[in-house]
Amino acid sequence: MKKRVSNKKDKGSALTGAIKDLETEIRKLGKEKSALKQELNEVSSSIEVDHDREKELQRKMAQLIEKEAKLNDKRKHLQMKIDDVSDKITKISKIKLEMSDIN
Repeated sequence: MKKRVSNKKDKGSALTGAIKDLETEIRKLGKEKSALKQELNEVSSSIEVDHDREKELQRKMAQLIEKEAKLNDKRKHLQMKIDDVSDKITKISKIKLEMSDIN
């Protein structure tokens, strides 16, 4: 009968050891889970910051494109004025040449 009692004690201590091992593993997994959640939160925050930065850069690009278009229009307008002045200078030079021929 002693064997039965010792078998029960052996089974009980084995179960107790297994339960302690499981509890240790559960605590370890809980810590890992917490660490992974923290890392996920950091990555999510980083993604949000990057997304906000992307929006800001897209807004700046749109402003620069608009500014570029205005400058191109201004350049075309100034080129037209330069062409008009060049035409006037050519006409004046022609008239001056004709007048010098008359004299």
